[in-house]
Amino acid sequence: MPKDRPDRILIIRLSSIGDIVLTSPLVRALRQRFPHARIDFLVRSDYADLVRYNPHLSRVLIYDPASGWSGLRELRRQIVAAHYDVVLDIHRNWRSIYLRRGRPVLKVKKYYGRRWLLVYLKMNRYSGLPESALSVAGRYLMAAAPLGISTHDLRLECFVPEEVQRAVAGEWKRLVEKGVRVIMAPGSKHFTKRWPPAHFIRLIQIIYDQLGWKTLLLGSPDERPLLRDIIHSVPDDLAMGLDREICLMEAAAFIQNASLFVSNDSGLMHIAAAFQVPQVAIFGSTTRELGFFPINPRAVVVENPDIPCRPCHHIGRSACPKSHFRCMTTLTPERVWQAIQSLIQVKPRSTDFI
Repeated sequence: MPKDRPDRILIIRLSSIGDIVLTSPLVRALRQRFPHARIDFLVRSDYADLVRYNPHLSRVLIYDPASGWSGLRELRRQIVAAHYDVVLDIHRNWRSIYLRRGRPVLKVKKYYGRRWLLVYLKMNRYSGLPESALSVAGRYLMAAAPLGISTHDLRLECFVPEEVQRAVAGEWKRLVEKGVRVIMAPGSKHFTKRWPPAHFIRLIQIIYDQLGWKTLLLGSPDERPLLRDIIHSVPDDLAMGLDREICLMEAAAFIQNASLFVSNDSGLMHIAAAFQVPQVAIFGSTTRELGFFPINPRAVVVENPDIPCRPCHHIGRSACPKSHFRCMTTLTPERVWQAIQSLIQVKPRSTDFI
């Protein structure tokens, strides 16, 4: 059993963007409860910047996937040598189990049984859980509840270095001078979480027609062809991309400046939520019970709760298993525009756009 007042705490969450952003309430709560403790965070190298600048952390341990077994063994050696009083394993995969083996551990509850019943039998057994358990961020906090932390503050945080903020501020100013106010992230790792590109194209046009706002598209390097196709399909330079590669912290800084953020269920969605940017999140194959709705008082989720085959998977699929994809195709651009209108305090130019 971990000590009631640990002096050394290790949090393990190796990936990915959204999951790591959702750890921020846990990190903050631990620091508030144990102001003098050493609180370290173990993360994969490609996501390290998401926690590197968090002032609540003492140290960030890096796992490089390219290092293979030798890298894992070295990390385990460091963990043993640090004599952590408690390890919070909020990832729970075979790597995290190997790394924290033999240490006092608290584990996140993933509700595998309830998730299986919801995905495969469409039986919802989440209704009896505490409200905080409906968010992954709340589940992380509940894992540490035996340490006496508060589990109620789910506010997200994302820390961007000042030098990155300054550099991006100048670039964003030039984009605003061209009419850009909106950022959209049309990608997502899994196909069934992606709103159709044609819908994004139509929405970009609607927003410009109604508000005069142009759109900046952001995405990962793998999503570059998707961004290009959307940009080339929108007339009159209403949508644009950046003419250079940017890092994750730069992407966060751009999102922080946006007047409106529109995306699928993705990692960038959670970054926007951390900055409480007005946002519309479009959910297709995934549902609230799976824990990833944006934690943002200025967020609106657009979904179709009447599609009986939702959710078809807990993280998304490479294709619609029913071959109709109605969970996304039936969410029209006009419906998303209505959600946008409920968020922003700008009078549209016209109500006659459909």
